[in-house]
Amino acid sequence: MMKAFISESKGQTYFIKKRGISKGCQQCLNGEKAVLFLNGLCQNPEHCWWYCPISEERKNKNFTYINEIKITQTSQLLDEINKTSAKGLSITGGDPLFKPNLEKTLEYIKFIKSKKGKKFHIHLYTNGLGFNESIANALSQAGLDEIRFNPSKENWGVIEYALKKKMVVGAEVPMIPLKEYIDDLEEFVIYLDKIGADFINLNEFEYCFPNSKHLKEKGFRLKNGTIASVENSKEMALDFIERVASKISLKIHFCPIIAKDYWQLKERYMRRAKKIKEPYEDINSEGLLMYAQIEGNINQLTELNDFLLKKFKIPKKYLLFSNQAIKLPINVAIDKDFLELLDSKQVEGFIMEITPFREEDYCQITEKTPIKIFKEEIGINDD
Repeated sequence: MMKAFISESKGQTYFIKKRGISKGCQQCLNGEKAVLFLNGLCQNPEHCWWYCPISEERKNKNFTYINEIKITQTSQLLDEINKTSAKGLSITGGDPLFKPNLEKTLEYIKFIKSKKGKKFHIHLYTNGLGFNESIANALSQAGLDEIRFNPSKENWGVIEYALKKKMVVGAEVPMIPLKEYIDDLEEFVIYLDKIGADFINLNEFEYCFPNSKHLKEKGFRLKNGTIASVENSKEMALDFIERVASKISLKIHFCPIIAKDYWQLKERYMRRAKKIKEPYEDINSEGLLMYAQIEGNINQLTELNDFLLKKFKIPKKYLLFSNQAIKLPINVAIDKDFLELLDSKQVEGFIMEITPFREEDYCQITEKTPIKIFKEEIGINDD
């Protein structure tokens, strides 16, 4: 087999050029996937419990989230999918196929397929414990498009139950920088190729608060200049792909932490922002919403709002007036005459940057900059 060439995606992931990546990964990198965290219920299997990154607030808890928004009804799930113009859904946990979760997982798949159609792509993650022919058939009949396993070595065989079930079958595992782990991983990849699986995804090994104690005890160190990357995980992943690619024909994809925590989130924010943007807001390159906000007492704001409508002739749709503030477009706020007006009215003006949510629990102010300082930062000089 010819030497394989490793390509880098726009999201800084790596794959074998002529083989590509799974459809689920393609949608994730484009921000087209909504992420359903079914709950934190899991069997806590020996092979992965020690590096699990799920927070204490979620682990072993029966709470459901869609794109970090806590939900209790399927209608909320559908609403978030529509708000982000998602083309697919990934189902994670915990383990969505853990016996207490299985019925709920199947219901979600059937519900979303009935509302969004057969082309709406759904994939899920499982550790494979308890997986069997019956579960494989149920998932296929419900409409699951893609399944990703992270099984123990003793349980690799369950993957074969998912083959020939109208689902794309693959594996997704962390790239743990240990020789014995990588030796087993090579054996696993060759096995996947032999049984006709479609892909394997290798994730950069993540160092986070929930697993930090166990990782320290096992001698893993944080990579310099990062906040979550385990030292040598990326380097060993790229070396591994280059070494084993010629031995197999399945897709291999390495996903670093930056792809999950930055690229995927940014693209998803961008889609959400476009859907919920108000006329007075702009969207920046990070998918965050930006606008100007004028603050003062109610009398000052009422007078200023009337002045902006009547004297500045600003259309009403570009102003949002409340007892606490006036929100308006940035291009209006940075005008020299407008700033002189603010001084004369003795009110304060800021440029706001927020996450693209309307729900108070999830909308966060990421920056609040006085207008004059903002102008200096972007290089606007009125002199």
